[in-house]
Amino acid sequence: MAELAALGGNPVAPDGMRINWPVIGEEEKAAVLRTLEKKEWCRLLPDDMSEVTQFEREWAQYHDAGRCIAVANGTVALMCAYWALGVKPGDEVIVPAVTFIATADAAALCCAVPVFADVEPDTYQISARAVESAITARTKAIAVVHYGGYPCDLDSIKAVAEKHDLPVVEDCAHAQGTEWRGRKVGAQMTAGCFSFQQSKSLTAGEGGAVITDDPDLAERVWAVHNCGRPSGVGRYDHHTVGGNFRLGEWQGAILRAQLKRLPEQTRSRMENGRWLSDHLKQIGGLTPLKEDSRVTQRGYYFHILRYDSEAWGGVHRNVFVEAMRAEGVRIGAGYGEPVYKAATYAESGVVHRAMPCPNAERICADEQLTVPTHALLERANMQIFLDASVKLRANLDDLHRFAEMKNVG
Repeated sequence: MAELAALGGNPVAPDGMRINWPVIGEEEKAAVLRTLEKKEWCRLLPDDMSEVTQFEREWAQYHDAGRCIAVANGTVALMCAYWALGVKPGDEVIVPAVTFIATADAAALCCAVPVFADVEPDTYQISARAVESAITARTKAIAVVHYGGYPCDLDSIKAVAEKHDLPVVEDCAHAQGTEWRGRKVGAQMTAGCFSFQQSKSLTAGEGGAVITDDPDLAERVWAVHNCGRPSGVGRYDHHTVGGNFRLGEWQGAILRAQLKRLPEQTRSRMENGRWLSDHLKQIGGLTPLKEDSRVTQRGYYFHILRYDSEAWGGVHRNVFVEAMRAEGVRIGAGYGEPVYKAATYAESGVVHRAMPCPNAERICADEQLTVPTHALLERANMQIFLDASVKLRANLDDLHRFAEMKNVG
């Protein structure tokens, strides 16, 4: 048997996984040159010829949504949505405990109180039961995250929201291309917020967007993102307090080119993610998130696997991750901890409230494995992951020895 790379053996993939991101070509180059020569690099007022305006139309159409407002980044998208929904100082916004910190930070930046709710054990998505138990008289909005690109149970969330007459903001930063019951996420609830940061499946380096079917809400978001100007007024006609959260024409042009690539890239990620999940069944102890027929298309930020330490002889998840990395595999453990344990909330005194979150605690500490979305674009990367997993399984005694060296598990 080949010796584990973590113990000095040869790695499965000496050069690591092949990651080619972002994918660029002549369309992106032409978009940059077109914008450069146009000499209009800022979309200040509505303009049908603006790259940002055209991207907004295309992104709204892609989601079968009524309206899109492009903004500077995903955090700003959430802030604009919360702000436009009337979230004020002291209001509470329910957020999942397992997500990137921006979901909660955007509420805190509106001087609201993030309330952390637990997630489901088999999907890692926010639990509708946990959401309902977190609702108080101060609750102003519910923020759900399609974590890793896997959609939360929108049917259950909608039932809770309608029962309590609360708006729902979908944080879709991970979920470009994800569908629930045949429709893209983002326009299924009150508003959907996206990030186009470098690591996302649709990117312009930075950028974000808010989509909604509510025309009045769209107008409020527009004013919030554009210094308080309603969409039909002049340059110096400010009607409310807002910020300069606009997206530049450069990003709009790049996003339009990248959007043409997204459908095929989404198909490739789905096929390769499914291939890896199917082949891992022969190994055991590495299980994908629960299959759900309502998930009709899966966008990705992470391909999430559930690690069962018992199936690996008691070896801790963190030891498995380190051993896989030594073999050349791109693998992680999500964001490492529930958001309320980050120093922002645990140490700095930012006002928040955390409900009991036993699932989030266990998932983050012991269970979650994540493969980055861009690795899914190449089947060869999935083969590397599979081969490394087979190698670790065949060398379980050596994996135990490595764990003893690390004094873990």
